[in-house]
Amino acid sequence: MIRRRTRISVVAAAVIAVGCASTGSQGTYQQSHVTVDGPGGRYDLLLTREQYLSSDTLTISPKQAWPALVQTYAGFGIPLQGADRKSYMIATQYVHAHASFAGERMSRWLECGSTMTGDIATVYEITLRFGTLLDTSVAGRTVVRTAVNATAVAPGSGTTPVECSSRGSLEKRIAALVASKSASSAP
Repeated sequence: MIRRRTRISVVAAAVIAVGCASTGSQGTYQQSHVTVDGPGGRYDLLLTREQYLSSDTLTISPKQAWPALVQTYAGFGIPLQGADRKSYMIATQYVHAHASFAGERMSRWLECGSTMTGDIATVYEITLRFGTLLDTSVAGRTVVRTAVNATAVAPGSGTTPVECSSRGSLEKRIAALVASKSASSAP
C-alpha cells in the first residue's frame, strides 16, 4: 500500500511539477545535446521536447468529478497503476496503441515527428502513460490537471523510442468526459 501510494504520488508530483496554472494550459520543455557522426562530418544537435500539462476548470466539486474521472479511464480501457481518492490522483499503467486511440488517429493526440513512411504517431507503436490530479484549490470548482507521457517505436524494430509531445487534445477530451459524466450522474 505504501509503495503504491508512493508511485501515485510520484506521478502526481510529475503532473504538478510540469505546471501549476489555475486554468489554461502550460508547456515546459526539456533539451538534450546529441552529437551525430555522418558521412558529411560531425553534427551537434540540440533536441527540444515539449511537455504539456492541461488545466481545465470545471464548475463541479472534486467529490462529484472523482467517480467520473475513474469512469473515463475505465472507458478508455486503460489499467490504473493507482488511484488515490483522498488526494484525487490517478496514475495509469503503460498502455500500448497503434494508429488510433479513443476513436481517433494517434496524430490527433500526439506529435512524434515524421519519416518517409509517414507520421510517426500513426505508423509507429505508441506507449502512453497518464497522470491526472483533480486540483481542489478553487472553492466549488475542480481543476483537472492531466499530463501524458508518450513514446513511439517502429513496429518490430526494437529501436530507441522516439519521445512524443502531446497536442493537448487528449487531455481536453479527458476533462470534457469528466464534466459530461459528472453532469449525467448528478442527482
